[in-house]
This record gives sequence, structure tokens and C-alpha cells, in this order.
Amino acid sequence: MTSSVDTKPRAQRVDSQAETAPAPPVATRARADAAPAASARPRVNDRPPAGSQGPRHKTTRSRLLTITQRFATYRSKLPIWSLLVLALLFAGPIAAFEPVFGGGVGAIAAGAGVACGLAIAGASTYWRWDALTTVLSLVVTYFLGGSAAALRSEALFGFLPTGQTLQVMVLGSFRAWKDLLTLTPPVSVYSGPALVPWMSGLILALVAGLITARAGRAVLGSIPVVVMAVIAVFFGLAHYPLPLALVLAWWALLVAWWASAAQYQRITLGQDVLVGRRSSPGGEATVGRRSRSTVYVGRRAVGAILVLAASVAVAMPAAAFLGSPRGRIVGRDLIHPPLDVQAYPSPMSSFRHYTTDLKDETLLTVSDLPENQRVRIAAMDVYDGTTFGMSQKRGDGHTGYIQVQTTIPGRSQGASVVTLTTTGLSGPWVPVLGTPSQIAFTGAQSSEQKDGLHVDTWANAALTTGPTGSMSYNVTTDFVAPVRDEELANLVALSSTSEDKNVPDGVAEKAAELTQNASTPLAAARAIEHYLATNGYYLNENTRFSRPGVRTDRLERMLTSDENLIGDDQQYTALMALMLHQLGINARVVMGAYPEGGSQGGAATLRGSDIRAWVEVEFSGGVWGVFDPTPPRDHVPQTQVPKPRSVPRPQVLQPPEPPEPPAEMPPPTRDQNADPLKPPEAGLPWGIIAGVSGAILLLALPPLAILAFKAGRRRRRRRAAAGDALVGSWDEVVDLAADSGLRIELGRTRQETAWALSSQWQLGEEPGDPFALVTGEMRSGEDGSTSSSDRGDAGGRGRYVIDGWSRFGGDVPTPVVIARFADVANFASNGASRDRARAAWAQVGQLRDQVSKRAGFFARVRRALSLRSLRMRRKLRLSALIERTMREEIER
Repeated sequence: MTSSVDTKPRAQRVDSQAETAPAPPVATRARADAAPAASARPRVNDRPPAGSQGPRHKTTRSRLLTITQRFATYRSKLPIWSLLVLALLFAGPIAAFEPVFGGGVGAIAAGAGVACGLAIAGASTYWRWDALTTVLSLVVTYFLGGSAAALRSEALFGFLPTGQTLQVMVLGSFRAWKDLLTLTPPVSVYSGPALVPWMSGLILALVAGLITARAGRAVLGSIPVVVMAVIAVFFGLAHYPLPLALVLAWWALLVAWWASAAQYQRITLGQDVLVGRRSSPGGEATVGRRSRSTVYVGRRAVGAILVLAASVAVAMPAAAFLGSPRGRIVGRDLIHPPLDVQAYPSPMSSFRHYTTDLKDETLLTVSDLPENQRVRIAAMDVYDGTTFGMSQKRGDGHTGYIQVQTTIPGRSQGASVVTLTTTGLSGPWVPVLGTPSQIAFTGAQSSEQKDGLHVDTWANAALTTGPTGSMSYNVTTDFVAPVRDEELANLVALSSTSEDKNVPDGVAEKAAELTQNASTPLAAARAIEHYLATNGYYLNENTRFSRPGVRTDRLERMLTSDENLIGDDQQYTALMALMLHQLGINARVVMGAYPEGGSQGGAATLRGSDIRAWVEVEFSGGVWGVFDPTPPRDHVPQTQVPKPRSVPRPQVLQPPEPPEPPAEMPPPTRDQNADPLKPPEAGLPWGIIAGVSGAILLLALPPLAILAFKAGRRRRRRRAAAGDALVGSWDEVVDLAADSGLRIELGRTRQETAWALSSQWQLGEEPGDPFALVTGEMRSGEDGSTSSSDRGDAGGRGRYVIDGWSRFGGDVPTPVVIARFADVANFASNGASRDRARAAWAQVGQLRDQVSKRAGFFARVRRALSLRSLRMRRKLRLSALIERTMREEIER
């Protein structure tokens, strides 16, 4: 005897009135915490189909389905106390950050980051925050807590953020990683490197907490812990071994946590049991003292042994590697720190030593120095109140000294090869000439000198960190004739980007005075050069009239009067470069060497007296003009001037002075608010306005894109065909619930889901149930569908009813009404009409209003920008794919 079983859920079943008697009214008031009955789920006949014998052969499709179902399997969340286990596991990486910092700075920053990250993960799990809220909380915590965790010396009262700390945190988010690798330990004395453990702990702890507590995956949640440990070791010190026992204990704790979390989830999901008995007077057995089940003892024992063996196989080499300072390689061993050129004294500090103490000593020999060419030793472009030095980097393309070995990148092969030999030069400087493209060392220490070679293409200078007491090398270069003023007159002088400090008083005024008649930057530079070379005196003796150096007070004394304009190349080149900087012209001081009267070609031997300095001004096209502001060396001051004898002269009656011209009176009216000394106001900063506007637009573009996408999706659903519009109204309710953070379980019917959502929203009873038993007259909708009007209501008002659906005893919440609209559109005959679509979407609008009134402003913003509904759609599509595949497999 065969029995016909209806496999449709009762909430979706449509029976004909002619075949089935109407059921009595059933109350539909559901408890908030009650789930729908199991009978509402689809039932499949347990008996195998006719003709099927034995197990079905597995196809590739079924195997892929099994893998997909495994990934889609629901995992229970781990309890909040699992975050405490993660905090204990993070203790190892936190301690590993400390040696490179010292003073507790690294441990405090990493520990604070881990604590804040786990706190955000706990809050996000407990209150079911969406991705936008979680990321926003992470960013706010980074800026508010970073001052107290990593920048205590710059913070207000040691923990409050300031403008400086916020700037350091913005720039340090990408600069601190390089600084931690390149700065000399302990790096706690520097500002910024502590942001690395703070960021690592904050981000990785948040990710670990979300994966563990929220997603319920303990093994994947441990990966961020291991990543933080790797970061701590990579940025740490090679000679600081980690204790072997602590590393093994850490691995043992990690494996124990994996096993405990897996057992907890098996028990939670019903895949395992806890057994125990406690006798009672009634003879009933109840669960008393609990112990783990002994199911599958052999398989679990073998699995535990295999996991323990794998852990030992990983932990022992790792512990040996981390505990051995000789075999461990860290980031500092792989990355060469950038050259800090400011750590070397300025080349100009040795100028007086060369020209006085070593004036007759041979310092350089050049195999071929063409006519009017000069040997360059170094170029200096920034003043700090004590000396002219070399800037580390500039904003005009100057990248500073970069490491090369022989060939200079970005330059074509030179046509001339010149051999240079140096002896007795101070500092790491490698003299060059022309525009060099290759520098090849040939001396006994050429290997070390080659490995330490650095070149600054902007300054056209070179240095080496190898030995420099004696050097011999070949320079492949191109020589360019000096640029004449006729050529410079057609070029534009570039603006100065140097940041001078402690500029002597009177430099700007003197520059303005000397260049008041100059119409071009070239004319201004020549005017300053002419004044210094003509009115100045040359003296390189260490006397009170010519002290060495370019300190602020030394240069201020030279500007007091022409009689005090005494000095050597140091002072005159520094004065001219500072004056040009004050005028906004880019200039630098160059120290080099050339014979007295200029080079005449051929081999040259340069002594200490041939060391000189000059000024170069940058013009467009990479052209540099050369200026020599130093007076001739024979133009020395006369320090002992005889006093003239007093000779009496006859008194002569002086003519009367001419009358003074009448003073000009000011205009009778003037603007009282105008300041005659105030410079004219600059125009609007369009560049800043454009940059700020672009940044605001860039920040606002993602939220606007999300809002536009959701609005378009809602518009498409509403304007679809009647059946699709009714189903779309229910999809809109599901998306609204997902964006609101409600829990939506897959595999349930619309009615079950609607009641669950109503319970989570805590919605009251809403009037307007459109479904009732057909008791009134039939009528047609606008699109030809039929419905009926029930006249039995109070007041005689008609209500829409659907054939085959029984009246509920009371009104139902709005989500249930919308779910019924969608069910009728799918399963009822003529269940879709435009009138019902409009009614369903009206219910959707009412539901949105109800949910919005119950939520605050920030909750509404978070819901509007949430991406949960997109992820929910993907899960629904995956669930539908699995269901369809299973149905096809059963039908086969």
C-alpha cells in the first residue's frame, strides 16, 4: 500500500477549497522565544526510490557538493572567555618585542594593542557589529590610544593625544616599519618605532578575536598570534635568544587550546556527549557529575598522538632556531639602513685646516683636468645656525645619497676616463669632476670602498663608508663647458626648498638692499656676488677679525659694516647662499679644488691651498650657474692704520642751507582699517582647496556607492513584475534584518524566518492582516487577478483575502504579512497582482519606519552603510545551490 506524502511545508501548502474543508481559526500569536514546529520543515520519504539498489555511485558533482557543504556547515561561536586564552597566547609575541626597544616600551605598546584589539573583538561579537562599525572602532582606538601606548613622551600628560602625536601616528603607520629596522637599538629613544608593536597587537588581536569568538574557528584564529610572533622576531635582534623552554611551553598551550576548542564545539553541536549519573529516590537517571565521553577512544588516541608528533616536529626546529643567536636571521641582517649623511661633519669644517695647515701638502692628483673645470668634493644646501650641511631629502626630487657600487643609475656612459688619487682628505668624501657615470676603485682597499660607495645625483657628489685615508679610482665622466650669462638669462631660476634655521639677523634686509635694482634672479645673484667680492677682504688667519666657521654671530658681525666684511670662502659663500635663499632662489655651497687662476688642462696636482668653495644657483632644465663671491686672496685688510695728523685750517664762512621743500600732506581721507605695512593678501589657495575637496570626495565615495547600490536594488525590486515584486518585498525585509544585525538562520521557511525576525525586532501586533477565508464577494484586480472582499469585519470594511488561506485568530506582525504575500505569489493560483505588490511594499515602508524609530542616529547610519545584506545574499545563493544540487541527486 502506497501512501501519498505531501513534502511541502505547511506554511507554503495551498489546498483547493473543493477538496479540503476549511480549518478552524488557529491563533497565530507566537512567543518571542519559540521556534516553529519541526513539522513545518520539508519532509522527504525515508524509503529509497524504486529500482535503487545499494549505495549510489559518487560523482564529481557530489564530491564537490560535499566539500561545499563542509565549508557552509554552521559552527557554533566560542564563548567570550576564549578571548582570555588568546590574551595568554599573545603573551609570547608581546615579550618578544621588548629586547629591541628596552625600558618596557615595546612590551607596553604591544600589550596595549592586544588588550584593545581583543576588547573590540569582544564588543563586536557580543553586540554583533557589522564590518563598518568594527573598522571604525579600530581606527578611533588607534588614534586615541596610540599616544598613551606608543608616544607617551610626546603626549599631553603622558596619555592624551596632541596634534604632534596624531601627525606622528599618521606618518608612522608606514614609516615606523622602516625606522624599526634601520635605527640603532635600543629604539625606545626615538619617536615612532613603538607604533609597530601597537599596530601589530591592535590589528592582529582584533582579527584573532573575531575569527575565534565570532566565527568559532580556533585554529584559524591562532594564525594572527603566530604572525605577530613572526613580526616580533623579524624586527627583533639576532643576538637575543628566546628561552627554549618558554617557546615549547607556548606551543604546548597552543595545541591544548586547539583540542579544547574542538571538543567544546563538538559538544555544543551535539556531535559529542557528556555522560554521568546521579541516583534519585524515584529511580530516575539524570545528568550529574559530568565526564567526557569515551566514544571513539582508539581513533582519538591515534589522532592525539599524530597531532602531538606534528607539533613537536614544528616546535623543536622553531625553538632551536629562535633560541640560537648564531643561526637566526632577522630583518636587520637582510636590510641595509639608509645612509644618514647628517651624521658626518660638514666638509666645510675642515676648510681652514686645508688652506692653512696643509696649504703645501698634496691632497689630490688628477690625470687630466680640462680647462676651466673644477674638482667637486661635496655640496651643502641647508643652514642650521652653526654650519652649512647636507639635507637628507628634499621635496624637489632630491633623494639624498643612494648606494651604488660602480655605475651611477640614470646617467649615460661618459666619454672621458680620469684617474684620481687622494691622500690626507678628511671625511668620507670622494672627489669627482664633470658629470660622472662610473666610479671604479683600483687601490688596495678597493673592495671595501666599492661596497660603501654612495652618490647624490642632485648634488653631483659622492662618498664612501669604506676606508678613505688613501684612495685611487677611475672616474668615467662627461665634461660640460661653464654656462655663460647669455645662456642663463633665458632660463628661469628655481625656487628654494631649503629649510634654514637660525638665519643671522640682517641677511634678508641686506639681500633686499643689494638687489633692489635687479630685475631677474640672475641679476640679483650677480649683484650679491659683486658686492661681496668687491667690498670684502680675504683673511684666513685665526684672529679676532677672521674667526673660522659660519656661526650666526660670526655672519652677523660681517653684516654690520663694510669694514667688518672679512673672512674666507666659508663665510662669503654662506652669506651669498643665505641671501639667495631669503630671496626664494635655490642655491647651494660647493666645496672643491682647482689651481690658482683656473685649470689650464692636463695633469694637475692640487694642494691644500687649492681647496676652494663657490656658490651654484639652480635654473630650469637642471642647469647650474657658478658664482664666486670670495674676494681675491691678495685683497687682505690693513689691520694697523696710522692715525692722520691734525692740520689746522682757516675758518671759512659756510653758505646758508637751502630752504627745505614743503612736506607733502597725507590725503584727507584714508581707509582706517588698511595697514600700510601689511603685504597684499594672496589669492585663494586653490591647490589646498582642490586637495581637501579631493580627499573628502575620496572618503565619501564608498559610503555614497553603498547607498546608491542599495537604493538601486530596492528600486529594481519594486518595479519588477508583480510576482517578482512580491518576492522582492520579502527580500527587502531579509536585507533590512541583515543590515540591522539580526540573526537569520538558513534553511527555514519564510513564515519561520518572519516570526523569528519579529521576535528579535520586538514588534507588536500590527493591524491589516490581508489574509482571511473567502466569505465575501470576488473582485478583480487591476491586472486581472481575482481576490475577494470580506464584509464580516466591523464597520463593513473589506479586506483582501487569498483563496485557500484560513483566517488567523488575531492580527500578525508586519514581517509575517510580507512573508505571506511572497508565499502566495509563489504558491497560490493567481496570487500575484499589482495591487498586492503595492500593498506589500507599503508594508515594507511601514516596517522600515518602525525599525528606524526604535534605533538611534548612529544605528541608522550603521545600518544604511552595512554590507551584511550583500554577504547574506551570497549565503542564500550558496544554500539554494546546495538544495538544488541535492534535489537533482535525489531525482537521479
